[in-house]
Amino acid sequence: MKIEGVAISCYKFDVYLTRLCVASIRFWYPHIPIWLLKDRHYGDFDTREIEKYWNVQVYPGREKTLGWGFGKLELMTESPARRLLLLDSDVVFAGRVIERLERFDEDLIVDKEDFDTSAVEVQFFSVDKLRQLDQEFSFPGYGFNTGQIVATTGCLNKQDFDGLLDWQTRTVKHSEVFKKGEQGLFNYVALRKAQHGELTIHREPFMAWPGEAARAEHIHLEDLIPEGQQQQVIHWAGLGWSKSLEEMPRPEILLHFEGIYYSRIPLGTWLRRWRRLRFSLRHRFTTPIKIAAKKVLRMAGFARGSP
Repeated sequence: MKIEGVAISCYKFDVYLTRLCVASIRFWYPHIPIWLLKDRHYGDFDTREIEKYWNVQVYPGREKTLGWGFGKLELMTESPARRLLLLDSDVVFAGRVIERLERFDEDLIVDKEDFDTSAVEVQFFSVDKLRQLDQEFSFPGYGFNTGQIVATTGCLNKQDFDGLLDWQTRTVKHSEVFKKGEQGLFNYVALRKAQHGELTIHREPFMAWPGEAARAEHIHLEDLIPEGQQQQVIHWAGLGWSKSLEEMPRPEILLHFEGIYYSRIPLGTWLRRWRRLRFSLRHRFTTPIKIAAKKVLRMAGFARGSP
């Protein structure tokens, strides 16, 4: 089934990765619509450069604070039905993955990844606590990362989240059950609907995770050419928080797409250097201050709780 466009979730502190994500998509797909799901929870941020030079738009109506992952849920529940690829910012295309995904017609196409019991508890939900919440739910033995997912909008609706989500405050209820922002809740609602035959899910191994070398070592820089055969995305899930590109696994791929991004930007070489310098200075001086502040607040909390 044809994919009509790509929606990328982004916020103030990962927009430097959003640029690379966009550049990688445009390398293979010059004309596919790309929208930015802008989350302003941590403050507004400027994406006009990306929009102007890379033919990208801000998703209509997404001018408000969305919270962690809530932009995806808002989009997923929209009508009329459209087929979209939803991505996190820390994702790049490693080839023409759209053709691979368009072979399937299920409501959701998710990455096929195996999680052991302890990983399910961390990434999605507490199975035991979920049974107390919903005795009829039958866990199928798998979950899926929501950082890359093909969805037909409208296959979920807001009523599916009744009692589980406060749309006004953008908070997940039962936080002792559901993990990772919207991810655990999204998994539960989708798997529950699939259990009752109200939604179809196809699992396809189309994501490579560089957190374990063996899972992404088959992708090389020489593959990143127009006729490249790798029909996958690479997702740095959990690997990029406050890190420079050089500090992340497989930095050569990130730096490759950074170079492509700035090749379209006026004075791109100088702008790239300036932003990298600014990031380095902020990382060097701000991060230790944040760490120290967290320690002080934690100690203050302990002191208040002491007899």
